[in-house]
This record gives sequence, structure tokens and C-alpha cells, in this order.
Amino acid sequence: MVVNVGLIGYGNQAKRLEKSFSSDVVVKSIFHPTKVSKNYNTNNLEDLLSNDCIMITSPNQSHFKYIKSLMNNYTGYIFCEKPPVTSKDDLIFIKNLSNTQKQRIFFNFNFRFSPLNSILANYLDSKIIGNPIHLHFTSTHGLAFKKNYSSSWRSDGNTNQNNIVDTVSIHYIDFLIFFLGNPLSQSIHVNKISKFGSSNDSAYISLSFINNITASILVSYASPYVNEFSLLGTNGYLTIRENSLKLFHPRDTFSTDENFITPPIFKEEYFDMEANYRESLSNSLNYFINHVKNSSKIPLNYFNSSIASNEIILDSVFTKS
Repeated sequence: MVVNVGLIGYGNQAKRLEKSFSSDVVVKSIFHPTKVSKNYNTNNLEDLLSNDCIMITSPNQSHFKYIKSLMNNYTGYIFCEKPPVTSKDDLIFIKNLSNTQKQRIFFNFNFRFSPLNSILANYLDSKIIGNPIHLHFTSTHGLAFKKNYSSSWRSDGNTNQNNIVDTVSIHYIDFLIFFLGNPLSQSIHVNKISKFGSSNDSAYISLSFINNITASILVSYASPYVNEFSLLGTNGYLTIRENSLKLFHPRDTFSTDENFITPPIFKEEYFDMEANYRESLSNSLNYFINHVKNSSKIPLNYFNSSIASNEIILDSVFTKS
């Protein structure tokens, strides 16, 4: 079966998705609300309705209006980039959709499909790590210093004041919820570090979960590239940095004078964080496309988990120094 796709928007994320398409997935139409060019062949949303699925890859604040419009006159499948929505009122609307409608909408929280999932599943509560204490993600790069950043939708503080939280941090929040459940509490601290654009380009998120587990997330568009993960437990810890996974164990490792020292490396292997992202995106896309091909309902828990992750951000109090 050939799956015909209609795209809303054709920025970097749409291009990443298209690179992951198998040969039986074909883009038939690309929509932009005002432009028609070599990238956009229509500004009439109705031209997309004959496709098997429609993918929303437009700026964050536009997701809801397209979902709402398509719910009225489209019976196919909808793939939408995260976050689902950017306001509490919009979230209430999509939470009240029927189950039938929800089961044909897929929000692209692709980290759920990443190789890191199996790593965490293996070690989160293992004897090697012991009881988990803290998890940390760092994801930074220098987008806010690129020439085209100031004119991009990401830098517009009027419509995307905390875009880096909505677009980047939400991935990690969702990933943590997948393993640890909804947090008991959370705080989000945002900052604008670069002089370009008007939206916040950096954020630090802290969360607490049951069983005394805490987590933190540092994201920024205003620093050198860093992509790291760590898991600290009562008997060991795991780090992934510079494409190297290292597992340190056991806790009770001592110097000759009986002081605690860094545990020996119990396991070390290559782990490419960029490849992890690409594979997660491909796996997430394939999961969605298989449901389109089979005309099968997408399990409700995927929709509900997406809404829970979105809700945490919308309910949080943002602080700024």
C-alpha cells in the first residue's frame, strides 16, 4: 500500500521526517497558509484532505488551529509535532475529543521509541545501579547565534516566549513520565542568554517523582553542542557523553586508606546520541505509518501520555532571573 501524505509546513522537521519515509510513503501536497513556491504547492487546506494522513510540522502555536479544523472535515490520520498545543484552553478542547478522534491523532514524542528506552529499562532498577536517585539530561547547541535565528518563529517572544521548553524540554519530560509516572512537583527556570530574538533561549527544569527520585533537564540554544544523559543510583551510576556509555559499579569502592573513590567502569560501549535521535524519529514515524496502512486505531495511552506531558508545562510556573 502506498501512503499519501499531506504536509502542513516544510521546515527542518518536515525535511527530517521526509528523509525517514520508506519508498511507499509519498508526499502529495505541502500546505502553507500564504505562500505557494517550490516548497509549498498549495495554500488551500482542503487540498490535503484526500491524503491518507496529514502531518502538522508548522510552528508550535499553530498546531491547535489545524487539529481543530481537521477534526471537522477530515477522517484520515493526523501526525502532529510536539507540543500538542500551547494554551490551557486549547488543551481542554482536545482532551474533550471523542476516543474515536483521539485514536487517529499521533503526537510525535519520538523519544519513547529511542534505543535509550531499552538502556533505561535494563538499568533503572537493576542491582548494578541500585535504587534510582537522580536522572539528568543536557541538550544544548548554538542556534540562538545563527544568522537566521532572529527572523525565525522560534525566536519570537510574542508567540513563542518559552519555545525551547515547548519544543525541546517536553521531549525529556515525556520520556521521564514514561518510566516514572507523572511528577509530584516541577519547577521551570527560563532565561534569555543571547542578544538575538525576543524569546527565552535557555531553561532548567527540575522534577520530583515517587520513591524519592528526582530529575533535571538543562536545555539551551545559546551554548556549544552538548548532548548528555546520566543516571545515579544507590549502587552505581551510568553516563552517556561524547557517544560513550559508561556504567560505574559498585558504590563500595575504596582507596587504600578506606575512603570512597570513583567506582570502576563495569561496562563501556559506544552509544551515538545523534543516531539515537534519528532512530527514535524513524521508529516513531514507522509506528504511525503502520497504523495508517492497517487502518488501525492508535492506542489511547499514546494520546493521553502526550496530553499529560503537555499539561505539565502549561501548569508550571515559569521563573526568570
